[in-house]
Amino acid sequence: MTNIAGLNLTGRVWRLLQAPDDDQGGSVPTGMILYEPVFSRIKSEKPTLALLEQGLETPEIFSAHFSYSAYSSTGTFDVQHNDQYEVTAPQISSFYGKKFVIIGVQHSSFDDQRRYLQCTLRRLETANSNNLQ
Repeated sequence: MTNIAGLNLTGRVWRLLQAPDDDQGGSVPTGMILYEPVFSRIKSEKPTLALLEQGLETPEIFSAHFSYSAYSSTGTFDVQHNDQYEVTAPQISSFYGKKFVIIGVQHSSFDDQRRYLQCTLRRLETANSNNLQ
């Protein structure tokens, strides 16, 4: 598959699933890949002072453009708050192997045949190295 013009990253969109607690009372997060490949462009944004005052826990947020033209003729690309985007290519990217949590989705107010979706992201930070099961 070829890359869409201007979108220099390839990745996948994950959705975490609710897992029942184990016998010790903990749970292991599980997830499923919703869409792959997803072409994107990610850029770092400077957070506003208002966001920092409201309790934004990370000083670094990102904006991303996703292309979903290959998924459905109706244009459905069900990306929701708290879904994750993982960058899988190219390997020379500084974002390679990184995961981002989608914290905002901005849908277009007009029928855009190019089928782009703009999202706001934050880096996924975990306390341990366990990946999704």
